[in-house]
Amino acid sequence: MHDAAYTTRDRRYTWDHAMSLVDRMLLREISMPLAVGVLAILQLLVLVQLLQLNEVVFSSSMRLADLGRVTVAFAPHFLVLALPLAYMLGLQLGVGRLAADRELLGLSSAGFSPVRLFRVPVAIALGLAVVVVVLTRWAEPWGLQQVNQVLNNVIKRELQSGLLPGVFNDNLPRFMVYVAGTEQQRWRGVLIEDQVGDGSPLLVLADEGRIEDAGGEALRLHLERGELHRMEPRGETVVRFAQGTFLVGVQERVARKNRFYGVEAALPYAELGVRARQYAKNGWVEDVVRLRVEQGRRWAVPLACVCFALLGVPLAVLAGGARGSAYLITLGSFVLFYVASRLGLALALRGLPGPLAAFLPDLVVAALSVPLIHRLRVRGVPLSR
Repeated sequence: MHDAAYTTRDRRYTWDHAMSLVDRMLLREISMPLAVGVLAILQLLVLVQLLQLNEVVFSSSMRLADLGRVTVAFAPHFLVLALPLAYMLGLQLGVGRLAADRELLGLSSAGFSPVRLFRVPVAIALGLAVVVVVLTRWAEPWGLQQVNQVLNNVIKRELQSGLLPGVFNDNLPRFMVYVAGTEQQRWRGVLIEDQVGDGSPLLVLADEGRIEDAGGEALRLHLERGELHRMEPRGETVVRFAQGTFLVGVQERVARKNRFYGVEAALPYAELGVRARQYAKNGWVEDVVRLRVEQGRRWAVPLACVCFALLGVPLAVLAGGARGSAYLITLGSFVLFYVASRLGLALALRGLPGPLAAFLPDLVVAALSVPLIHRLRVRGVPLSR
């Protein structure tokens, strides 16, 4: 009787000890490629984004401090993408290596259920999901706001410094500007023509002038000792002034060069609902849909880590540890998730509820994982080829 009780306790201890070893082994095998993958993918995404913004990033108005600030501010936005992607890669390499070395096959032969392989990956996925929630709710909007602020300032500085003396410049919206000469950021012999709008054309002549940032999406022209000429049906109107100011809106130029201008991801989570209600009152249906989908995305992307855990473990076991398969499966999972997210947005614009459209990629990945998990549970770990 005592021998039987001892044997039972001894077997339970051996089982728990073996599983703790397996858990530590899985944690070690997944963590290393996960950490390396996050750094590599994050650097690649930031570099590609900077290259896409080359018209602004590599302009003469971009300072080294601005470039560093933009690079750091991009990190939260791209970590939201890099963490699930690197996690899927870590799963494929970590679990796949154990499958390739036939360690999983040995555990399966000893009576360990393959389903218990999900314990550590799901725990890691839940931890990453918490991190991604923090990123999408707070860090990502803050980072994109910083990116917009820096890029907008660089674009406005470029417009300010792009006026060449002795040339008719059309860089500023609405205005054609001619400057005879410059000295210490001040203009001499200024001619400004404005023929845009419903009113009569304007011609402004001034002895001196300068341009400065007016804040927001505007520049301010300061002119001194000049004349304003306006042609009207009854004749020409001339106004002389000692000092005059023009406000120049540069929203169109900023929006054209800054691809992150006005994106929903830059809005704080609380503001998404407020704007959606305002847009609904104005009848802007498409904008309301995009905001609702963005609200759902802030929760759907963190859940993607858990969905990738459910899909990634059986795929890694079935692939048998082939390194090429690990990269292909990771890339395929990312493409699938991206296509499903774009499809969800398209369906939302056609009437699908925004939260359901946001969670569509998670539902697709989870649905694909169900038959794979069932196959792994029923057939066990296959022989590696």
